This record gives sequence, C-alpha cells and structure tokens, in this order.
Amino acid sequence: MNRVNTKRIFCLLLVIIFGILGTRCAATKEELHAHGDMASVKTYPKDYVHPLTEINLDKVINENRGLKVLIENATTVHDYYRGAVQEKAEGERLLNEGKWEEAQIPLEKSNRFLQVVLRYLSEDEAYRNIYGDTVVIFLPNLLTADNYLKLITLYKKMGKDKDIIEAERNGKEYLSRSLVSVKTAWAFQVKKGFEEELPKK
Repeated sequence: MNRVNTKRIFCLLLVIIFGILGTRCAATKEELHAHGDMASVKTYPKDYVHPLTEINLDKVINENRGLKVLIENATTVHDYYRGAVQEKAEGERLLNEGKWEEAQIPLEKSNRFLQVVLRYLSEDEAYRNIYGDTVVIFLPNLLTADNYLKLITLYKKMGKDKDIIEAERNGKEYLSRSLVSVKTAWAFQVKKGFEEELPKK
C-alpha cells in the first residue's frame, strides 16, 4: 500500500511539472516582455562621444511627449524623468519667446523633478531600457546642467546676479557627473556654453 501511494505522488508531481513547463512554453513573446524580459541595448566604448545627430534635446523631448506629468501624479522614477523633460520643453519654449520670468518657473521645476530621479538613478545613459522594447535617452545630469545654463542666461537678463554663482556651481557639477557616465557632443556643447556665459576672470 505504501508503494501505491508513492507511485501516485510521483505521478501527480510529474503532471504538475509538465503542466507548468507546458504553460511556460505556450506563453507568447508579448507576455514574456510584460513580465520583465528586456530588449538588448547596444554598448559603446567608454570614450565614445555620441554625436548631436544621435542624442539631442529635440529627441529627448519627442520621447517624452504625451499626457502631462504632474508632480502629485508621478509614481515611478520614469514618471519624474518624463515630467522633468516636459517642464524643460515648456521652459525652452518660453525662453525662445523671450518670456524670461515665465521661463524660469518650468526650468526650476524641471530640476526639482530631476532631483528625485537622481536620488534613485544617479548615472546618465545614452540609451536606457525602461521596459519591454522601450529604450530612451536617459540623461538626468546633463538635463540638470543644461537647465542651470539656461537659468544663468535668465538671471543675467533679470539682474539676479547673486543667483548666477549658485547656478554656475551646480550646473558645472552636474555636467561633470554626466561626462563621467557618458560622453555626448551635447554635453560638450553645454560645457562651451558655460565657458561663454561665464568667462574666466
């Protein structure tokens, strides 16, 4: 009788194991992606400089279009990143229209969003896989530095000289962090912008 129970248990385990394996094999590719499979991201040599044709502000803005992210509705790091890019886009638009004071608000708000992002993901990546096959340009340090560069321009136009010193210090710090993680022509363009806005004394 003991031998019969052992055979039954063994048969039951085999049925369960084959059932699990069969279900796993029948899963579609889309279902597997939904459960965390990631697309491979191309790797580059450490000293590779990503050209402006590959990585630029317009591309970053286009990747993050869509429903506006409000700070109270952001729940993931990528929500905060998207919100930061959307605020930056608004600041850039206002800056191009010559609306200095209005442009300051979204640029500073963009940096507040980015502070949350950098608390969890502190390195820039030319291409970051966020889920499934979705890959985005992920440069929170560079975006912060670029925001500070734009704010220096605004502070000069508005006569806020005392704010320029802090913006310069912060901007250069974030720019150096970006260049340590990934080199982009955009970052070197921002570096040149700091040199032009703040010539050495």
